[in-house]
Amino acid sequence: MRAAAFALLLTAGTTAAAWDLDLDIEAEARHAWALEDPYTAGSLAGRLQLFQRWNRRQRLVAELFAREDSEDPSRSHGDVREFYYHHIEREIELRVGARRVFWGVTESRHLVDIVNQSDFVEDITAEAKLGQPMINPVFITGFGTVDLLLLPYARARTFPGENGLPRLPFPVAPGEARYESAKGQRRMDFAARWFTSIGGADIGLSWFSGTAREPDLLACLRRGSGFDGTEDGPNCDPLSAVPDPGPIPDQVVDLLQGLGLAPSNEEVERQILEAIVLVPRYELIDQLGLDAQYVIDALALKLEASLRRQDGRWNRAAVAGFEYTIGDIFRSGADLGLLAEYLYDERGALLSSRTDDDWFAGFRIGLNDIAGTQLLAGAIVEADGGNRFISVEGSRRIGNAMRLELEARVFSDLPADDPLAFLADQDYLRLKLTRYF
Repeated sequence: MRAAAFALLLTAGTTAAAWDLDLDIEAEARHAWALEDPYTAGSLAGRLQLFQRWNRRQRLVAELFAREDSEDPSRSHGDVREFYYHHIEREIELRVGARRVFWGVTESRHLVDIVNQSDFVEDITAEAKLGQPMINPVFITGFGTVDLLLLPYARARTFPGENGLPRLPFPVAPGEARYESAKGQRRMDFAARWFTSIGGADIGLSWFSGTAREPDLLACLRRGSGFDGTEDGPNCDPLSAVPDPGPIPDQVVDLLQGLGLAPSNEEVERQILEAIVLVPRYELIDQLGLDAQYVIDALALKLEASLRRQDGRWNRAAVAGFEYTIGDIFRSGADLGLLAEYLYDERGALLSSRTDDDWFAGFRIGLNDIAGTQLLAGAIVEADGGNRFISVEGSRRIGNAMRLELEARVFSDLPADDPLAFLADQDYLRLKLTRYF
């Protein structure tokens, strides 16, 4: 099926002569050097973008994506990133189909960007997104732009396999996902956003009600592992699988274990650990979001804040900071941007706890040269000290039709009791070469 997806990307031009189209092919190499067995993987990806327009009021937009990975079958996948119809009137627009919608202004984390599901096998920083089916009317008024989004289907998050990166503490069973809604992924979710510009300020106020895009991960015993409750699905109460000796005295249990007539405590523990899988659970949430940016000359002040109701409780989160740009540093023609942000989150979920009380600092360099050379580097540091996440991204064009990108992620100083301690030895480097047609 993946081979067919690549064939579709490469041959679509022969069947879409009336379309405007762009095709790019990407070769990627990834290396994780700190693992006990160093990890190296290669992959090929293709992206096809198509555009058709009629009478300046109607257009059809599509973006198809596919990847084949040498090591991780879960990362070999395809997706319809976008495929939607767009109708334009003077003060009303309508988009119907699969789209990617981005909300937010901060650099280190996008709290209010909640419509699309993250493609976690593509990028652990949640920058890559899956296409989201939607009906999206837009109203352009004198007091701002209003987006309404009806979302009839919730995409499930992708997860790396046992041979992928990052490697979670236990295997993930996305096919066993649980949903708070009785309708599962087919619940009709709703989102809305009001956006306006006032002077140098851009302000967005958003609301989302529906299935959370970021799942909780439940430690369960895999289906068919032999423990109670696994015939119809994973047993997500692992303690129920621990044998209960009942009224038998401890001395008798020790005797039976010594004679090999009962499993030892170590054997039971080993069997349970081997049977554990992480099952995603998607809860229903309501979230009020605010994103704002105010530009004063070379200084941009940024804020994202959210108030989320989940599991009957309201939680607050915020990211606030600035970016200050120094132009033509040392008369070199290059621009230097200095970034700093504070991150706060009351939630303690496994995949979001890395930003519960942290600082982000970084810089952005644009050389403004013919090759479009750029570099972005930053670190997220706990408020009480210690590096937790370091990121470096750089890119430049090679000729007129290729771009080379380098990305490094380093996880450090993670204590053993940290929810993200499993990342401590998963530092990696990614090199990507893209050819545009």
